[in-house]
Amino acid sequence: MKIALYPSLSKEDAKTHISPIANFLKAKGAELFIDKAAKDFLPLPTVEEADTIDIFLVLGGDGTLLSCKQKYNHMENALFTAVNLGSLGFMTDIRLEDAELYFEDLMRKNFRVEERLMLQGTFGENEHHAVNDIVFHRGSIPNMILLEVTINGLSFNKFQADGLIIATPTGSTAYSLAASGPILDSKLQALLITPICVHGLTNRPFITGPDDLLEVTYLSNAGPIQVTVDGIKQFTLQQNETVRLQRSPHTFKLISYERHTLYETLRSKLHWYGSAKKTEPAHITK
Repeated sequence: MKIALYPSLSKEDAKTHISPIANFLKAKGAELFIDKAAKDFLPLPTVEEADTIDIFLVLGGDGTLLSCKQKYNHMENALFTAVNLGSLGFMTDIRLEDAELYFEDLMRKNFRVEERLMLQGTFGENEHHAVNDIVFHRGSIPNMILLEVTINGLSFNKFQADGLIIATPTGSTAYSLAASGPILDSKLQALLITPICVHGLTNRPFITGPDDLLEVTYLSNAGPIQVTVDGIKQFTLQQNETVRLQRSPHTFKLISYERHTLYETLRSKLHWYGSAKKTEPAHITK
């Protein structure tokens, strides 16, 4: 199994723990590589020297995981998993203190693969692919901006707001959640439209189909606005320019372990009331 280590360059814990993690995985038979930017962390062959990578193991938070996927999106068959060294970490399931248990599962292939929907944004000849979201924001403009949204060529709405978030189900627990958007089960196939500080009490988040074509046009004449992809890549949009958004041909292949569930993550990260009830899964009969 070829595993590439992708540590956060800004976290001391990543520097401290990368060596024992590498030693453990090597002892279990993994062939290890490392992201070129982190070559000084550990003397391993770089990802560029590998003919293929089976799994990217990220040491950091959700932001580091998104950065890894953005960088290596061209490796379409690679799987992703992460040790949580961040704060929330909705996608980084592995706690550092439990890492060896999860690594045992990893090496035994005792896991499921979630192929999560990704979002494609097309602007001119450039394509951008997001795991979480593509966000339109007023940036340094002091006033609200006007954004028009069409769905499959039909007029949907004009939003006077600070901005607009087009999110995937995975991204529903990111910026969209902070903007009062709903939480979607990560297994759903859907796109989520969430306005940011919108003017008008009746404007609410809207969930649309996974195969719909959305177009967002910037209408204000107040100067360029910012468009960000997963909070990592950024470009500007001028008045009357349009971004087309739709399901990406890529998917985000995230490893899911039997030891952990989405509901446990939500209860833990969002501090929901109560403890998990231990029950056997229901059996569905015809």
